[in-house]
Amino acid sequence: MAKKWLNHHEWVNEQFQEKYLTKTYRNVIIHSSLIEGILRHNSGEHTFDSANKSLLSIKKIDLPEFCMFKEISKTRNSIIHKIFERSLSQKSMDKLLRNLRKKILEAYKTSDFGSEFIQEIQDPTYLIKCIKNKKDPSTSSGSFFVSLK
Repeated sequence: MAKKWLNHHEWVNEQFQEKYLTKTYRNVIIHSSLIEGILRHNSGEHTFDSANKSLLSIKKIDLPEFCMFKEISKTRNSIIHKIFERSLSQKSMDKLLRNLRKKILEAYKTSDFGSEFIQEIQDPTYLIKCIKNKKDPSTSSGSFFVSLK
């Protein structure tokens, strides 16, 4: 049987069904992106990988932190690509999400890097400060903080 192609409206609606966009999925994607934003913000680089390498080379992070951030990036990208390919069972997806959640929590617990920046973006006036300073908040992963619980 041929695969039924969805129109744009159907496809968008399908993406926001609980089966694809669970709270856990949303939270790990937000937090891994927050870590990426912290690295990019502090390095001036434009990608997760280049920011991570840059910060290691100038010794703002050490090798264990570099490896931890690299694993977070790799796992996040794997999840996203596999979601779009629809090549994972729910059980496999849940396992990847749990693994990414553990890696993110470990990064928050063990890395002091970016702690001032994390506090800054939790400030409700952060977006206003960005606008006044003509700074793009998206380059710093936005102005929200979502619990991993």
